[in-house]
Amino acid sequence: MRGVAPIATMSVLCACAVVAGCGTTATGARREGPAPTATMKTPSTAAPAIAADPAALAVMVRKDTGVSADVREDLTPCVGDRYPMDTDAGDLTEGDGPDLVVNVTTCGDGLGIASYVYRMINGKYLNVFADERPPVYASVEDGRLQIVHEVYRTDDPVAYPTGEEAVTYVWRANRFVQVARSFSDFDAKTPSASPEPTSTDPAPLPRSVLLDPGLPSAAAPGTAAETATAPGTGATPTAPSTATAPAPTATVPVGGR
Repeated sequence: MRGVAPIATMSVLCACAVVAGCGTTATGARREGPAPTATMKTPSTAAPAIAADPAALAVMVRKDTGVSADVREDLTPCVGDRYPMDTDAGDLTEGDGPDLVVNVTTCGDGLGIASYVYRMINGKYLNVFADERPPVYASVEDGRLQIVHEVYRTDDPVAYPTGEEAVTYVWRANRFVQVARSFSDFDAKTPSASPEPTSTDPAPLPRSVLLDPGLPSAAAPGTAAETATAPGTGATPTAPSTATAPAPTATVPVGGR
């Protein structure tokens, strides 16, 4: 089984620049070299609502104790409200809704920093898979979880990996287990995926807890009232009351006249 060369997470990724020629982008990601095979595709399952709300998703990931402190600290918007994440969805774990695959990346290059799988349980999410060995990218392929890593020999420059390792997982007995592993040698004249032995151990479960997605409700309290009184909305102002206030009642002190 090939190993993945150690690369630090986002905040210190460019430390390798001294010895390996990393790029000088703000996030420290290198500028060249093949990236894990990631193709834009339509999810096989309708994506959970939180996938369309990057800010809410980032809040949930930052609250997740199954995510390393480095990743949580560095998960901030790149520009405006654009977060360095992308998502996929599928029925991987037979939970109460679509499973959510989250890839945390660098801002400039989209280099995969960490990948997670969130299972829905009673409307909340539980982190059931985590891979924080960059560069990494997770996706749903034919109802299975696929994890892709770039692979390096000990003397490979960071810009030129030896190849790409792809591992396929399925959900069994409440854990992800490997069912396929392959390696593509980029040095070969015609690179192709060669099968490799799989691990018999299930993937470790992250130390996570159920997380509330925290999405805003369709009609937040106070919204209707604010809309009715907003200027220029065409709302009819409320007419002042014409009821006559009752006359004040005179009070005679006890013992007085």
